[in-house]
Amino acid sequence: MSKIEEKIAQMLMEQSLKLEIRKAGVFRFVKSYRFERHNHRETEIVYIKSGHCIMGVGEEFVPLKERDSIIVYKGVPHWFMVDKGEGCQIAQVEYYVSVPEDLQESLSVFRPARYHKLTDSEEVRELIEGIGRLYRTGGGAELADTAMKMLFLLLFLELSAQIDKNGQRKSGKMERLIGYINENYAYDISIEELAERFGYSSRYIRKCFKEETGISCSQYIISLRIERAKELLWSGSGTVTETAAATGFNSSQYFCRIFRQYTGMTPMEYRNLWKGTTAEERCTIEEEKEEEA
Repeated sequence: MSKIEEKIAQMLMEQSLKLEIRKAGVFRFVKSYRFERHNHRETEIVYIKSGHCIMGVGEEFVPLKERDSIIVYKGVPHWFMVDKGEGCQIAQVEYYVSVPEDLQESLSVFRPARYHKLTDSEEVRELIEGIGRLYRTGGGAELADTAMKMLFLLLFLELSAQIDKNGQRKSGKMERLIGYINENYAYDISIEELAERFGYSSRYIRKCFKEETGISCSQYIISLRIERAKELLWSGSGTVTETAAATGFNSSQYFCRIFRQYTGMTPMEYRNLWKGTTAEERCTIEEEKEEEA
């Protein structure tokens, strides 16, 4: 038995793991769904079962495709958007945990960070879904409580192993390219400019970007611009023309046409829709029902 396993066994015996679950399960989101910027005391883990989405973490944008997962730590502002072309299905858990200091130092998942993105994390999905099933059946019994803590400890071990593995990878050109887009999407960006800047052919960028994020490079840029425009329309007082200029659109007419394609409404209709409301009040999340055996 390793030292970490010994610590875990001792922690279970001494009941020193304090765990609170806010949400756990599998959820479906309709296309073009957006949950506004928020934060909470719980850590959030999301695994993408199907479709793709973009998670905003602070001022960063993190594209996520099928089989990707992300850990967003407590107190970090974040938001969530689904592509206009298709819906998205996720496995998700939000939890608050208190563990002994020596275990925090041993596992990467507990070390200070804002978020971690992981790829090909099928084991994470299985553990989150297991937690969700146990959570929905209710708890309270000592055996169920111990089983839930065991699942979380297995999840922490798996996440730590993947975080360590991720840390050993060198950042590739495509990751740097996405980072450049995230910082400059409000300016004039073309595939040709990206190809020249990063030393790839435009054809190669189109191919690899789709593989990396699940959507095309052009679609990704427009998605970021539209989401920033939504934020300005919802919380700001600028005109449609000012909003278009601030988000990288060359004209207000083009902005209005693209905005309608992505949202089904004009910019002013969107602004009026959100007046006096919150994202929670317009939440249309549908929890997936388990199939009967």
